[in-house]
Amino acid sequence: MAHRRVIAAWAVHAFTLTGIIWAVLALVAVIDHQPRLMWLWLGIALIVDGVDGTLARKAQVETHAPHFDGVILDSIVDYLTWTFIPAFFLYHNGLLGSGALGFVLLVLITVSSMFCYANTRMKTSDYYFLGFPAAWNVVALALWLLGVGTVVTTIVVVVLAVLTWAPIAFVHPLRVARFRAVNVVATVAWIAASAMLVIEHPVTQPWLLAVWLVTGGWLVLTGVIRTVAATRQHHSSAA
Repeated sequence: MAHRRVIAAWAVHAFTLTGIIWAVLALVAVIDHQPRLMWLWLGIALIVDGVDGTLARKAQVETHAPHFDGVILDSIVDYLTWTFIPAFFLYHNGLLGSGALGFVLLVLITVSSMFCYANTRMKTSDYYFLGFPAAWNVVALALWLLGVGTVVTTIVVVVLAVLTWAPIAFVHPLRVARFRAVNVVATVAWIAASAMLVIEHPVTQPWLLAVWLVTGGWLVLTGVIRTVAATRQHHSSAA
C-alpha cells in the first residue's frame, strides 16, 4: 500500500511536469507565428493546472514524495504558461506596440508578475487571490480576440500591473466554496467559448462572444462581491 501511495504521488508530479512540455510547445508556436497552436498548448496547460492541485492533495504528495517540491514546480509552470509566454506572444506579435513601448510593457508584465508568485499572502483564507493573479494568458487572449489598439492595450497592462498589489479579490473557480457550482460551470463554458473563438478567429459569432463575455464577467464579478463584502466587514469592525 505504501509503495502505491509513493507511485501515485510521483505520478501527480509527473502530470504537473507535463506543463513544461506544453510551455515549450507553446513558445515554439509563438516563434513560428502559429497563434492557434499556441493557444491549444496553453489551453492544455491550463487544464493541467486546474486539476493537478486537487490530485496532489488527494495523493498527499508532501507525505509520500517529500523531497520534491510540487509547489515550486507548479509556480515555474504557471509563470511560463500564465505570464511569460502570453506576454512574449503580445510582444512578438506587436500587440504591445512597437519600439521602446512594447519592450517596456513586456518588462512591466514579467516583473510585476513576480510580485504575485513570490507573495506569500497571495491567497486569502477562503482561497481567493488577493490582487491581480498574473493571469496574462486570459488578458492576452482577450486583447488578441478583441483586436484592441495600442492605447487600450497600454492602459490595460498598466492598470493590471498596478492591481497586482491592490487588495482586490479574484476568484479561484475550483477552490472557492462560494458559488462553486456556478463558477465551475462558468469556467467550463468560458474555456469552451474561448476555444471556439480561437478556431474561428478573426471571424466572431455574436452569440459566442456573448457567452464568452458573460461567463468571464461572472468570474470577475464574484471577486468584486468578495472585495465589497470584505471592505464592509472591515469598516464594521473598525467602527
